[in-house]
Amino acid sequence: MSPNELILIPEEPTRLLHYIGTDEWARPVYQDQYGKLWKDVELGDFEIPHLHSAVGNEFDGEPDIPIRKPFKILTDKPKNPYEFQYMMLSRLQSDCEYYLNYGNRCTGRLYYHDESKQIDAMKKLWQEFPDDGKPEWLTWEQILEYEKAMCPAIK
Repeated sequence: MSPNELILIPEEPTRLLHYIGTDEWARPVYQDQYGKLWKDVELGDFEIPHLHSAVGNEFDGEPDIPIRKPFKILTDKPKNPYEFQYMMLSRLQSDCEYYLNYGNRCTGRLYYHDESKQIDAMKKLWQEFPDDGKPEWLTWEQILEYEKAMCPAIK
């Protein structure tokens, strides 16, 4: 073979990935056509996922070796249109817990720096969710309990 001849290198097969769920560490998990699991170590925060194999090919296994072959995502992680609202409501709830327990009722520890505004914001966010999308981790009754504990003047 002369140096001027073209050497054809076989093309690597592309891994075809389908989203199958989110592990206990909030990492999106994908499965390729060979049954191998891949985890996005950046938690789905980037347009192109940073995929690593899963130790022991276990769904909740630790991420291991980065993917080295080309890949194409056929089924992407579904986006929740209320993701920000869930995060904000969780933040407001955490503020209330701290305020009532370890925060010495310091309003400076609340996002809105005022008990009534904090509770009103929580109520507004909670009511924005559709009936089938209300958070299971915070009920309307719990918000009213926070209101009683934090705003004694309101009955």
